Amino acid sequence: MIKESECENRMCKKINELNGLTSQTVLNKYWKKKEYPIDIAQILYEMNIKVSAFDFSKAEALAGVPSGDILGAVLTYGDNVAIVYKKGDSLNRIRFTLAHELAHCCLSHIKPDANGYIEFRRQQSFNDEHEIAANIFAGELLIPENALSGVLATYFKNSFPASEFLAKFFAVSVNVMEERLKHLKIPFIDKSNMKVVIFD
Repeated sequence: MIKESECENRMCKKINELNGLTSQTVLNKYWKKKEYPIDIAQILYEMNIKVSAFDFSKAEALAGVPSGDILGAVLTYGDNVAIVYKKGDSLNRIRFTLAHELAHCCLSHIKPDANGYIEFRRQQSFNDEHEIAANIFAGELLIPENALSGVLATYFKNSFPASEFLAKFFAVSVNVMEERLKHLKIPFIDKSNMKVVIFD
């Protein structure tokens, strides 16, 4: 039988600290500048989470998944957490991967007793419930609703916002921006069809 004190010793303190944080709490505590685009790497530095690029090709071969499928991962070791992203990815995708992996830590998808745990972000797992929740959290973190409202009031007071302009402003992909606007039910002009997307 394992004693309670032994379980506590095996817990990752950093994951325990992150579990339950909301995107707004992260911004309030670790992003004092209130400038945009948000520097997610700086936030992770302030949170004492290590970040580095990684070539996932060997891991993909070992796991039997398509080449280029793994976009990032979060690793726990001892009391520490590290996030790695796919080497050679675009800056926008790296930023989203970092926010997405942090989301898994904050949304309690990784338990504090998961020492030596590795969680991968894959292109093929976009329908997974945890992946959807992590994407929403990442969108909230990189495109805060209050900041978005301010941009809309300043630049699009009497017109529909262009998703491409907003994507550049917040340094995210057009796809990420359009998903965020859809989530908030904000009408916008999409890039692909140049049509206004309106919600009931």
